[in-house]
Amino acid sequence: MTETIPTGDWQFWAATALAIGAMWLVLRPLLPTRSKKKNAACPGCPTGAAAMKAPRPKHVDLTIGGKRTRV
Repeated sequence: MTETIPTGDWQFWAATALAIGAMWLVLRPLLPTRSKKKNAACPGCPTGAAAMKAPRPKHVDLTIGGKRTRV
């Protein structure tokens, strides 16, 4: 008695499609991604516009011995 794959059954194709979809969701984070040229300077930015802006200076208080000084 030999078992064959039930290719004529719709449930076989539905289960196969679900298995392939689940496999794609699991393997997708492991696959390498293509880098987009327009966002190369700022990969986290949707338009890359933030890469064009100059960084804001950080303001800190200058203290000597725990007392503020004026600069």
